[in-house]
Formats: sequence, structure tokens, C-alpha cells
Amino acid sequence: MTETAMFHTHTLSNGLQIVGQPMPDFESVAVCYFVRTGSRDEYDPEVAGVSHFLEHMVFKGTQTLDWQEITLAFNKIGAELNAFTSHEATVYYARVLGEYLDTAVGLLSDMMYPRLAESDFETEKEVIVNEIARSEDQPYNLTYRRMMQTYFGDHPLGHDVLGTRESIRNMRVEQMRDYWQRRYAANNLILSVAGKFDWDHIVELAEQHCRNWRTGDAGRDVTHYEQAQSINKVMVDKKLKQQIMILAMPAVDIKDPDYYAASLGSSILGDTDGSRLYWNIHQRGLAESASAGIWAMEGTGVLLMEANSTPEDAPRVLKLLRAELASLLNDGVHEDELRRAKDKWISGIVLSSESTFARMRSLASDWVTEGRLVSVEEEIERVEKVSARDVMRALSRFPVQEKQVLTALGPLNEAELLA
Repeated sequence: MTETAMFHTHTLSNGLQIVGQPMPDFESVAVCYFVRTGSRDEYDPEVAGVSHFLEHMVFKGTQTLDWQEITLAFNKIGAELNAFTSHEATVYYARVLGEYLDTAVGLLSDMMYPRLAESDFETEKEVIVNEIARSEDQPYNLTYRRMMQTYFGDHPLGHDVLGTRESIRNMRVEQMRDYWQRRYAANNLILSVAGKFDWDHIVELAEQHCRNWRTGDAGRDVTHYEQAQSINKVMVDKKLKQQIMILAMPAVDIKDPDYYAASLGSSILGDTDGSRLYWNIHQRGLAESASAGIWAMEGTGVLLMEANSTPEDAPRVLKLLRAELASLLNDGVHEDELRRAKDKWISGIVLSSESTFARMRSLASDWVTEGRLVSVEEEIERVEKVSARDVMRALSRFPVQEKQVLTALGPLNEAELLA
């Protein structure tokens, strides 16, 4: 049986989507609820950070279990349990031995209907506020957050996943309950499973635990976003011994046919090793790090170029970042570097295909992106089909040199950095 034939999908009558890939050679299974909601769905600035805050609250207790009982129940089956929130998704997952799958699915399903008690809500506020403070104490994180705010402006993607101190402190539990009621609907969730399991049994479990779940608000605004012009946002901190620089510019979205070509182009430009930025900036000792990559989302995408150097070298490094991008656009890519970029990506695909956790995530994200499941063979074929001409077309479609947002943090002011 080919891997493609081993995919399974099923939709419950309330819209809950189930996707699965049995991996019979494994003893473990990874299972998650993928909620199609994140900070970009927080249209009201008053509730900025509610998606991530809600992720914390889900672990505080369900309609039937308190937080200690949840923790103990997962401990008893030796589960790896965690969750994460991004701009576009909130994911709750467990990795267990195949024999404990029923328990894991039951517990995770229970958690999708959290109790959202006001006492827990008020206590957890300080945990989130401290998390925001820790994030702002990390220079790179602070620079990245400011870049997102500067690049996206009033667009919901400019909202930070953690929210702000003000939005968290002023949020009321009724606002979170309303958000949960709208966004945690069966038709906005995916149950994804990969590893050792029986498909018919998973469908039975989902019917048992989820058939009475309500339907509600699914989807989001995915209109393409592009900033109007180049912007410089230079933050001065004389205490820092480093200069952090991030250049952001428009690029492909996750559903764009040129996604693979653009990603290979960004890898050639700035993969963490073996790329042009690596050889021409990092390896020459001009910067501690220099890289580039595509961050593709629904409806919009960003090409990011980043470097971290001493203040003395920073003006030169910034010029070199822009020069390397111009060189790639003007001179094109070489077949040997395209081959290396493909081999790296394909190796990554194959290695992650041997992880139940990675497959579980891929199944859910494939469904969101394409409305179907993509086999490892098909993904490798997509990478292999990309030509040098495709790469150039994908990068040249967007005004990457005309609309650059520079965000920097360090001892230099704007005049010194651009000198």
C-alpha cells in the first residue's frame, strides 16, 4: 500500500474535520486539536492576546476536571502534552503509546470545553503579563515584535500573539468566553492523528466525544496585505552591545502556486548555512548571524532578512543584506545552489515524515492550506519541479526592493545605521 492510500479523512455532521495517517511501524501516536484561530482573528484591540490567554485557560479546568486532575490523568499514561498559539492557529496535542489513545482523545476533547472560571482568569493574567515582560527583555524578540507592528500597522497580523499588558489586564472573562464561543466551534476545528491507531476507531471516538459540539464562526479575512511604502523603525538602546536588524518585504502567501519557488529562493539567499548571506556576511566575521526566509500565511506573506552584528559593522552589514538581495534579483540563481537548496528541503521532508508529531502537524496544516492531504512523495515532487526561472519569477513578482520595512535595535540611531 502506498503512503498516499493510507490517508483518511472524515467530517462529522457538525463540521468537525478528522484527518489521519496510520504509521503501523510505530508504537506511539500523536493526536491534536488544531483550532483555526490565532492573534490575526482578534479584530478588537481590546482582546489582543485572547487566543494565547485562552490556550493557558484550557489547562486550568474543564466542565468535569480541575487542572490537577487533567495533569494527573495525562501523567498516568506517560503522555507528552503541550499546546502553542501562533498568528493563525492554536494547537493542543499529546503524544502517547498507541494503547493510551482513547484516554488522550477523551481528555483533549474534554479540554476543548474549558470552564473559564473568573478566579483562574484573574490569577492567570499575571502569568501572561510576566511572559510579555520576559519577551521584551529579549532584544531579538522585541525587535521582531516591533517589526510585525510596523509592517502590518492596523492589520490584525500586526497584533502580537501575547497581547499587551493593557489588553491582558483590562480583559474581562466575558470577552474570552465570547471569543471561545465564536472561534472554538466544531466547524473551525481539526482533529489530526498520526502513528499507531485504527481509523474506524478514531471516527467512533470523535462521534462519542464531539458529536454534540456546536457549530459557529469559521474562516477569517484573508485579503492580501502589502505595506504602502518603505519604513525605517530604528530603536536606540545604548546599553546593548549588538545591533539587531530585520528587513521585511512582501512575498507569496501560503496558497500561492509560487510558494515552493519563493521558499527555495529565500533558502539560496539566506539559509542558516551554505547560503549567500552565510558565506558573504557570517563566514567573513561581519555578523554573528545573517539569514533570510519566507513567512507565508493565509492571504499574505513576508520575506525576512535578518542580521545581528557589532554596532561598528552594522552599517556595512545592512548595505550587504540589500546588495545580496539585489545581486540575486539581477544575476539569477545558479543550478548548483538550487540543487543544494532542494536537497536540504527534501532531507527535511523525509526526516519529519519519520516523526508522528511532525506528520500530525502536517496533516492539519495541509488540510487548512489545500483542503486535502499531501503525501511526502508529492511534496518532494513539488520541490523537484522548481526551476531557476521559477525562483526568479516568484521573487520578482513583488516589490521587494521598493517596499522594505527596516526594524533595528541597538546603540545606533537611524542616521548612524544608514550612514
